[in-house]
Amino acid sequence: MRLRRFKAPSMREAMARVRDELGDTAIIVSSENLPTGGVEVTAVNERRGNAPDTAEPDTSPVRDQLELRLKARLRGEAKAASDNDTPTLGFTTTDLSAVLNDHRVPDLLADRLLQAANAHDSDDAHAALAHSLGIALTFQPIGEQLPGSIMLIGTPGSGKTVSAAKLAARAVLAGQQVDIITADAVRSGALAQSKAYADVLNQDVAEVRGADELALMLDTRAELGRNRPCIIDTPATNLHDRAELDHTARLVQACRGSDAASGVEPVGVIAAGGDTEDMADAARLFAQLGCRRVIISRTDATKRLGGVMAALATARLAAAEFGIKPYLAGGLVAATPARLADLTLTKSTTSAPQPGILPRRASASVTSITGSTEPTSA
Repeated sequence: MRLRRFKAPSMREAMARVRDELGDTAIIVSSENLPTGGVEVTAVNERRGNAPDTAEPDTSPVRDQLELRLKARLRGEAKAASDNDTPTLGFTTTDLSAVLNDHRVPDLLADRLLQAANAHDSDDAHAALAHSLGIALTFQPIGEQLPGSIMLIGTPGSGKTVSAAKLAARAVLAGQQVDIITADAVRSGALAQSKAYADVLNQDVAEVRGADELALMLDTRAELGRNRPCIIDTPATNLHDRAELDHTARLVQACRGSDAASGVEPVGVIAAGGDTEDMADAARLFAQLGCRRVIISRTDATKRLGGVMAALATARLAAAEFGIKPYLAGGLVAATPARLADLTLTKSTTSAPQPGILPRRASASVTSITGSTEPTSA
C-alpha cells in the first residue's frame, strides 16, 4: 500500500490521474485547493493486510459516499467554469481592533498587536497583522520531514493521537520513514486508534507501558542503530490530577538521553477554541516540562483564536503547526505569522466598516485578504 499525491489544474484531471496510476479501487484520503491554483488529491491504492485473493464487495457505503462527494465537486467545477465571468466578492476586513476583539484577544496583547500593526509600513491589513504577530509571538514549524524524534503531550481531547498520525503521514509523503510509539495504556481503545492510523500509513505501532519501558525501548533503538525518528503518543494529562502530572513528567524524563542529539523533543498539543485560562495553564505546563513549541489543533473547528494567541504569549512557546483539517494527509500546516493572520481575518465575523481603523492610516482600513474569497465558517 502506498500514499500518493496528485496535483492537477482541476479535480476532474486529478481523479483521472488517480485512476490511471492506482486503478478504480483507489481510496481518496484527502483533497484540497492549492494556493497557486489547482487541486491536490492524496490517494492510497489498497488497504494494508488484505489477502490477494480476497474479493472486494461490489458496493461499499464509504465508496458510495466518496463517489457522491467527488461528483458534487466535479459539478461545482463545471459550474464555476461556466460562470467565470461573474465577479466574486472578496472578503474584506475593516477594523483590526474589532477583529481582535471578535477573537477575544486579551486587551494587553491586543494593544501590543495593534501598535505593531500601526507601525508597519503597509496599508494591507493582512500584512500588518502578520507583521505584528511575528513580533508578539514566536513561530517554529516542524517541517515536512521530522528533524528528530518527538513526544506529544496534551490535555484530554487536545488531539494528540490524531496529530501524531498527521505528522507521520506528512513525513511518509515526504519520503521519510518514522516509527510510531504509543505510551497511552490508560485510555480505552487508544492502541486500536493508533494502529488504525498506522495501518493507513503502512506503519507498525510499538506499545510501552510506563516510563521504564519507554526508556528501555529508546535505549534498545539506539543500541540497534535505528536512526529513523519516532513519534511518541502519551496519555492525556489532566492538569488537576497530580498523579497524571507526575506520570507525564516521568515519560518526558525517560526521553532525555545522555546528550541532546539522542534525546526526544517534547511538543505540546493544544486544541483551539478552549477556555483562554485553561489553554494558558496547559501552555505553562508544557513549558515547565521542557516544551519549546506546540501544535495548535482543531483550528478548523473554532471561530475564535484569542485563546491560542494568549496561550502562546503567556508561556512564550513557539507555534509549530496548525491543525486545519481532519484528514491525515494535509491536516497540518506550518505555523507562520502569515498563516495565523489569514486564519484570524477569515474567521472574523467583522464585516461593517467602523471608525478607529489603524489610527495612523485611517483612510486605508478596508483591504482585501490575498487568496481569500469568502469567510470560512467554523
